[in-house]
Amino acid sequence: MISLYPWLAPTYHKITGAFDEALGHHALLLRADVGLGVEQLCESLAQRLMCLTPNGDEACGQCHFCHLMQANSHPDFQHIAPIENKDIGIDQIRAMNEQATQHAQQNGNKVIYIEQAHRLTEAAANAILKTLEEPRPNTYFILHCDIQTALLPTIYSRCQVWNLLPPETEVALQWLQSQVSAETLEMLFASSPTRLLTPDGAIGDANVQNPLDFVTALRVNYGRPLLALAMLQQNQLEQRREFLRQFWVFYRRRSPLELFPFFAKEKDMALQQLDWLLAFLSDALKAKLQVKNGWICQDIERGVIQFAQGLSAPALLQAGNIVQKVRSDLQTINAVNQELILLDGLTRLITDVFEG
Repeated sequence: MISLYPWLAPTYHKITGAFDEALGHHALLLRADVGLGVEQLCESLAQRLMCLTPNGDEACGQCHFCHLMQANSHPDFQHIAPIENKDIGIDQIRAMNEQATQHAQQNGNKVIYIEQAHRLTEAAANAILKTLEEPRPNTYFILHCDIQTALLPTIYSRCQVWNLLPPETEVALQWLQSQVSAETLEMLFASSPTRLLTPDGAIGDANVQNPLDFVTALRVNYGRPLLALAMLQQNQLEQRREFLRQFWVFYRRRSPLELFPFFAKEKDMALQQLDWLLAFLSDALKAKLQVKNGWICQDIERGVIQFAQGLSAPALLQAGNIVQKVRSDLQTINAVNQELILLDGLTRLITDVFEG
């Protein structure tokens, strides 16, 4: 069995324990946010259900069925997922339904794993209902979906739902520290130390002993360890601080050209930068209202407070709404030029907030 992330192991053992006692549900729906690695859990459950001679709650890894799974060639295992980033269509589900109604070719269990079930089209979601409700004996479904995205209520009612939340901070920190390579440590220690925004747009030392701030990486990624690890390995903490420094320059000089060139051309990275900005504005509003808890940008606390001092609470709230609208448009409106969306948002920040 694949070595599970530590925050997924308890759920895995609960599910496999139920199957050991003949109480396992035929349809499992695992809801989790991006960055928790739930795909690993789904794959491990599929391997365990397909194994002929499981070793306790783990697949043995040695039987014929395990070898077929390892080679991705088991005829009774189906993996349904978006193709070329397109939603899962009805043709994929019809093909799945046809195979699901047949006898298992290997005379064992059949497992159907639907990855990103929230990407099912409405027609595809409706087409799966009957198969979910009345499966053949020894046929099991594993559905994985984004916890922030709704599915049809009729799918929920046919599944046993498991909601996976980010792990406790201590668990995530221990895992992060075990995963960061010596090369990553050397790179991060060689880079500029952790620093803070100052009123004139400069950056000052934060007086931290370790520039590899695992806690900050977790906060910025809302407790999701895999995203925090990627941020550390790609040195994005420093990129984030530089981006927010440039936002301060944009605020002081009231010119979109002070920030616009610093947005990434890649859509996913630009969305990440907007998330950094939203967290900064949210913390600035908290600072204005003297809210001490729930800060994301604690590593640049002084800069957040200084920024908040120059604007009213309604202005900070409006700024957050403008940036949120930019993010939503950038994510959902594919036909519109990305540069136009960003420039319009930056202009509105100047006219409606900074000079309003």
